[in-house]
Amino acid sequence: MLLVIIKTDTRHGHGHEKMDWELNFIKWADGWWSSPVLDHTLPWFTYLGSHFAVILFIILSWIITKQRKVLRRLVLLYAIQSAVIYGLKFLIQRQRPFLFLEMASKLSKGPGEILDPSFPSAHATFSFMMATLLALWFPRYRIIFFIAAVFIGWTRIYLCVHYPTDVIAGALLGYGITRIFLQWIPGLDIKAHYFRDEKGS
Repeated sequence: MLLVIIKTDTRHGHGHEKMDWELNFIKWADGWWSSPVLDHTLPWFTYLGSHFAVILFIILSWIITKQRKVLRRLVLLYAIQSAVIYGLKFLIQRQRPFLFLEMASKLSKGPGEILDPSFPSAHATFSFMMATLLALWFPRYRIIFFIAAVFIGWTRIYLCVHYPTDVIAGALLGYGITRIFLQWIPGLDIKAHYFRDEKGS
């Protein structure tokens, strides 16, 4: 199990400013929905929004479509999303909520992860990026994809590693940047039958 916290310089930015209402919400919610089963399962489910999940998503999309342009555009979208969210993270330098609460992050009960500054949530960003793409490709199941993205975002709050506003901001970035990308850079507006029938270089 790996749990590494990247400490930020709180003399700059807003990492030291506590969002009291959000901390109170997390404490209240933890008493309401916390359970041993979720404590041991959600640290694994939350990985569906991780960098590993995005890289796997990109590779599988490339293998299934057999289109190099799909690979190039997905990598570019991933790079743009990463640049935006990590630029904001280290600009704002918001500390993780469990550092201000009398509770440890429940991530320690799973495989663990490296914890950089809190705002915005990268997991929420990547989850909504993938959900937006999948909803475009398979519109019949779009509700399922977005429910899954919301669930992944919720796991970040449950695990005490993100504030609600971290997750909301990440979701808006993931959806918004992806929609703008699709408008300006063609090549990813593909339908479900394209996965089955089309072959390219």
